[in-house]
Amino acid sequence: MEENKFNQIIKSDSFALISDFVEISLDSLAKDDIIKDIPMIGTISKLLSIGNTINDRLFTKKLFHFLKELENINQDLILKEIQYIDDSKEYNQKVGEKLFEIITRIDSDEKPKIIGRLFRNFIDKKISYLVFLKLTNIVEKAFYHDLNLLCECDSEGKFYVNLDNDLYSLGLITHTGIGEFDFTDEEREEFNKITHLLSKKGKILLEYGLKS
Repeated sequence: MEENKFNQIIKSDSFALISDFVEISLDSLAKDDIIKDIPMIGTISKLLSIGNTINDRLFTKKLFHFLKELENINQDLILKEIQYIDDSKEYNQKVGEKLFEIITRIDSDEKPKIIGRLFRNFIDKKISYLVFLKLTNIVEKAFYHDLNLLCECDSEGKFYVNLDNDLYSLGLITHTGIGEFDFTDEEREEFNKITHLLSKKGKILLEYGLKS
């Protein structure tokens, strides 16, 4: 049986060169000479039989942004962690298939980077694969601008800016509420400035997905 395409991309010699190419414009992917100059793009196009339609170029660019977040990680380590999940009876879909599915669905150039950071932290065993899947589902549903506002919290997870209620619905923030203890006037004044608090789930996404 042929090895899955994602694993072949990770195994390819061009994956080790991905750090040499920082940014790629969508327009540049329409040019054959540019593809030839970027080994990773050529590998993706060849292995996945990607053409030159707008959707093909969008997918290639998103996948590249995702893979770029995995640079400098040992290829064997990535493959080892993927194999562990692929062999598990807990999940009914191969990692590579799931990643292609996620990358196909998500929008913007920035979300693939978030997904890539989350996957990197899964490889580094800082989050579990289940947490990775849960957070990628949230990232897919959220508006990127709203997600980026999570970075506006202070070191204690407090927000002093307006946030969209969608972040609350996604479980990334909580309302401040009123405590059962007596406030001093100064404490109450400060409390009234706080708009929301970062939830536990929001803290994990901020630490392992939004921070470069």
